[in-house]
Amino acid sequence: MTSRSAFLSFALALSIVDPMGRFGALAQDHMTPAVSAAPQPAAHLVVSQPLAGPLSAGLMVITFRTENLKIVPVYGETASQVVPRLGHLHITVDDGPWHWLHASEEPIIIQGLPSGPHRVLIELADANHRVLEAETRAFEIPQRPASH
Repeated sequence: MTSRSAFLSFALALSIVDPMGRFGALAQDHMTPAVSAAPQPAAHLVVSQPLAGPLSAGLMVITFRTENLKIVPVYGETASQVVPRLGHLHITVDDGPWHWLHASEEPIIIQGLPSGPHRVLIELADANHRVLEAETRAFEIPQRPASH
């Protein structure tokens, strides 16, 4: 497959999963996509500890990075065939019964948690929501004086 036809396949995949076409420019400007059946290196998630400063104000901020996977809001079978691998994060707080998707490389920010200990599960998932790797971070929101 030529690089032009690979790019067209990638652009078509993006238009299928994003009918508004918002990610066409992203693909063209920031990636050299190809569709390939060749195995890719394993994806890896590196998660920092919550930042201490924001925690003292009741705000949980965690930075992270990925290796061999680009975090973008693109999903589905066609997107799962793109090289480099595309994916997103699943975030679960305090072993809750539900999670939400985090599909950007911006830090994870959670506010409004009550004082006390908490846990956040961060799962690295591929474009089909298959979990590839997971990290858990425990933290404590300190007691804050009541505001008047």
